[in-house]
Amino acid sequence: MTGQKNFSAVYRSLTWTAILYVLTGFHHYYGSVIYGTPWREHVVAAGGSVLCICVVLVILYRVYYRRIWLITYLLIAFITFGLLIGLFEGFYNHVLKNILYFSGLNTATWRAMFPAPAYEVPQNLVFESTGILQFFVGVVQIYFLRQVYLIKEPCHIAN
Repeated sequence: MTGQKNFSAVYRSLTWTAILYVLTGFHHYYGSVIYGTPWREHVVAAGGSVLCICVVLVILYRVYYRRIWLITYLLIAFITFGLLIGLFEGFYNHVLKNILYFSGLNTATWRAMFPAPAYEVPQNLVFESTGILQFFVGVVQIYFLRQVYLIKEPCHIAN
């Protein structure tokens, strides 16, 4: 029974990874449309590919019960989604950008930290709120990845 409970933790972490992907996919596609920046669309395909790799790694772990599949999944999910999307994209690109902009930071300093065209002046509520939300979903995703990492017992489930 413990193995099944442990495997539920793996699924929870994968679910939060998928939620973060869907959110960031929407965010970047929406941004590409409203700002006329088609280069943002690459996140949808690239993130989807990485998510598929994560799913395959979880399946391999489920079938073969080898920790190497689990650790590989955790590293890829953490680096790509937790670190790059949740913490960098969500926190730096949106939370910090908005805090500094709306706190009245000198425009030249703000632009030096957030140069165009990669960074937009916060003026679209949907774009900015989905960007900020990436940080909070990323924190939850990292929490669940950590929970899986801390599991000492393998997730073997008897057939």
